[in-house]
Amino acid sequence: MKLIKNALVSTGNGNDTKLVSILFNDKILEISENPAFHKGVDIIDLQGKLLIPGCIDAHVHFNDPGFNHREDFLSGTTAAAYGGITTIIDMPCTSIPPVTNKANLHKKLKAIKSKALIDFALWGGIRRNDFPLDRKMILKLWNEGVIGFKLYTISGMETFEALSYNNIETVLSELPGLLLGIHAEDENIINNALKSLSKEELKLPENCVKIRPVEAEVEAVKNILEVIKRDNKIHFVHISSKRAAEMILTKKNFSDVTFETCPHFLQFTSEDIPKLKGRIKTTPIVKFEEDKKFLCSCLKEGKVDFITTDHAGCDYKKEKEFEDFSKVYNGIPGIELMIPFLFSEFYLNENVSLETMLKLTSENASKRFGLYPEKGSLKIETDADFTVIDIRKPFKVNEKKLHSLGKYSPFHEETFYCSVDKTIVRGEIVFDSISGIIQKPGYGKWIKRK
Repeated sequence: MKLIKNALVSTGNGNDTKLVSILFNDKILEISENPAFHKGVDIIDLQGKLLIPGCIDAHVHFNDPGFNHREDFLSGTTAAAYGGITTIIDMPCTSIPPVTNKANLHKKLKAIKSKALIDFALWGGIRRNDFPLDRKMILKLWNEGVIGFKLYTISGMETFEALSYNNIETVLSELPGLLLGIHAEDENIINNALKSLSKEELKLPENCVKIRPVEAEVEAVKNILEVIKRDNKIHFVHISSKRAAEMILTKKNFSDVTFETCPHFLQFTSEDIPKLKGRIKTTPIVKFEEDKKFLCSCLKEGKVDFITTDHAGCDYKKEKEFEDFSKVYNGIPGIELMIPFLFSEFYLNENVSLETMLKLTSENASKRFGLYPEKGSLKIETDADFTVIDIRKPFKVNEKKLHSLGKYSPFHEETFYCSVDKTIVRGEIVFDSISGIIQKPGYGKWIKRK
């Protein structure tokens, strides 16, 4: 057994905190302001550092197996541990084979289980490659414990083709109880935008937001919201615009709909693209000041359901350093910096309540994806997953010191005013700010949806 003492935790009431001691093994056994004496336990004195439920990143592309030159499960979960993340949910599309059936799921598990440092859940996927829809195949995968099914309205992946709106309506009709995670950008609008620009215009970073405009996200979200029924469950991934977010928020009153956004949409706009270039190129791309401000207000008011990174790194020199911006890979690593950014910018600078921060970084995602309360809580007899943050220790981001395979970030040289001190997964310290990574690859385990 272990005992953490002098941990600053949320009372669950706004910004109120209290100092407690936590007795645990792999599960939380006791939380007390006046702990009894326990003989023979290892004591960890946090000296007033902030302890929160282990943070979750519900949207990562760790590319394993198949695209390991960009990221693999060891490098990805190492970066996650450095960033205070105790559980990730990996996407189905950027691995070979993609996680679209039971056999492929177990091929992936065989490849990644020995590499994971932290716990992980997995998305399944539904792609046009498998149409006509094989309902039995999808349900078999669902029953194996994936947390939901990712699908795209536009895709550049031959192994994971986008669905038409008619395809999506078929899925919603034939598989109503499944949670769908949707990348929503309208393919026709984007294709028309591509045709409207010359070859030389397509090469320019500043035209990226014209190619993937606000209207593309709005149109896709609108088309999907119009066809969902009462028993459908929809989660919109990486929402980047005010208008799309507003539509989703309105629909929340009538339907089971949630959405996420990402740190880069909360900090940067299209004005930053010419300067940051490949460091900020993602799909969807960052939009405009009004979009950033609105998404930040959604965070402050607890209207966005949770924050994810859409972590998708690569080898910068091989896939990002092109004069022709249309050739630049769409993806950035983000998992190591999300928690320091969020707690620095919003908890410390903007005074967002600790209660709200915990919902955004663990509780809401855990509940949405069937992992609660084992993940995303400090309830007794649940997994002893803790993220410890030193709110008095600032640091300046140096992209070359990141632990993803991709050594780049739009946050390079920015200062965050807090740091991750420890990442504890099922009672074991995986990362410590002094010692680095302590556990061996394979410690992390697969978490199934309940």
